[in-house]
Amino acid sequence: MRSLLDQVRHWVVKEPQKFMVYDEDRKFTYEQIYDRARRFSGGLRKLGVGKKARIGVIMFNSYRWYDLYYGLSAAGCILVPLNFRLANPEILYQINDSGCKVLIFDPEFTNVVQGIKSSLKTVEHFVYTGETSPFDEAIPYDSLLDAEPFEENITPDNVFGIYYTGGTTGLAKGVMLSHKNILANALNFATDVHFGADHVQLSAAPMFHLADGAMNFTITLTGGAHASIKAFEPVAVFQAIEKFKCTTALLVPTMINMLNNHPDATKYDLSSLRLIVYGASPIAPDVLQKAIDLFQCDFCQLYGMTEAGPILTVLQPEDHKVDPDNPESVKLLRSCGREVTGVQLRVVDKDGNDAKPGEAGEIWARGDNIMMGYWGKPIETEEVLHEDGWYETRDIAQMDENNYLYVVDRSKDMIISGAENIYTVEVENAVYKHPAVLEAAVIGVPDDRWGEVVKACVVLKQGMPVTESELIEFCRQHIASYKCPKSVDFMGSIPKSGAGKILKRELREMYWKEHERRVG
Repeated sequence: MRSLLDQVRHWVVKEPQKFMVYDEDRKFTYEQIYDRARRFSGGLRKLGVGKKARIGVIMFNSYRWYDLYYGLSAAGCILVPLNFRLANPEILYQINDSGCKVLIFDPEFTNVVQGIKSSLKTVEHFVYTGETSPFDEAIPYDSLLDAEPFEENITPDNVFGIYYTGGTTGLAKGVMLSHKNILANALNFATDVHFGADHVQLSAAPMFHLADGAMNFTITLTGGAHASIKAFEPVAVFQAIEKFKCTTALLVPTMINMLNNHPDATKYDLSSLRLIVYGASPIAPDVLQKAIDLFQCDFCQLYGMTEAGPILTVLQPEDHKVDPDNPESVKLLRSCGREVTGVQLRVVDKDGNDAKPGEAGEIWARGDNIMMGYWGKPIETEEVLHEDGWYETRDIAQMDENNYLYVVDRSKDMIISGAENIYTVEVENAVYKHPAVLEAAVIGVPDDRWGEVVKACVVLKQGMPVTESELIEFCRQHIASYKCPKSVDFMGSIPKSGAGKILKRELREMYWKEHERRVG
């Protein structure tokens, strides 16, 4: 396969009338999605939008994502999926940094678009999915489908998408993933977990995230079907599983816990489910057992990152068969599994040698799924990508004698809260904007619901008081709400090294000392 569109083309040849996409009361066959994608490509061409143009997207989950995945593939354009939970300045930065020529948005995000419109440097076309034009120059989404089908000549090394991830400098980095990267990841995952054409996958996690995208591309590769709900909500999940007979879903532990504890959980027919795939953090044994009792299906954990396209390891369903009386069995749930097919992993010590079993070191990975690099950031790319293909993840882990990987810390300053990556420097930059703040350090602290949450440790300037709630509300003006501190500890001083560097490990130890892991 040369491009993602070839995934759909393959099944058009084999089973053109097989249903591929379900969304509320709409359904589309493989042949229909293939036709829509190629006409969408033709619509972009009529606008004068050519190969390698970046296309920004701010949308909820819907069938239109399949037009985009495969239509942009046909057009040779580059997808830039935007996290609609971000604050306006963050969205503006990503659109301008990637140089988007087109911005596609749902009507719910009209205020966002209008709020940043005058500051957009490269956007020439605004495309809206609603029924009423929000402003004069906005183009109706469906009008792009009123065009002759068109396909560009695409090679596997063409960039498919630029997926933004937080940056240690405070500015998000655009991860460039090629068609080859995405296809390799799908093949790796499908090989390890054995998806087939009879699977129906539920997109309950946001489709702008690569994690859900990876599930979608894997299911398409194997000829399965997709169902989606607009956004995660427990009843909507239950209803979709029952209505579309979903066999698998990607969820994060916080979502699983919410489903477990919903009062109507047992009122729906969930018997079609065979597998729940989860990631971002390990699952607590009691949450897992409750979910097994509820869903009566297998569970599988993924570990990875955007730069890896994104999957590096799989903790298989058989690894989740916990014997509570066997410590080794329970311990395995803290692992993120073993390397997925097609990926090589190393745990490297500070001297660049392979660490011994049980010794901590940095995770290095190599495979066709590893990113091309960071958009417009050659220096940052060179810092993590080696000429021989190894990628330095900056995550710290141990590997046991059976090659199971245990992530114990992150050397890059990042918090994962409810599956969202939060770089502490982004939060610190917002905190430091407040005139009363003298010093600040942001860390992740343990939380039963979200895995870990953001805490700010702050030293105030003398005679300039500010309350916890005031400082949190101030941060909301500059960064997305989910990145803002959930709590603030005001301190007389923050621990530092002899060279004056803030010692975040000492701060974290205050809150994690009763926990075996230093990450959620």
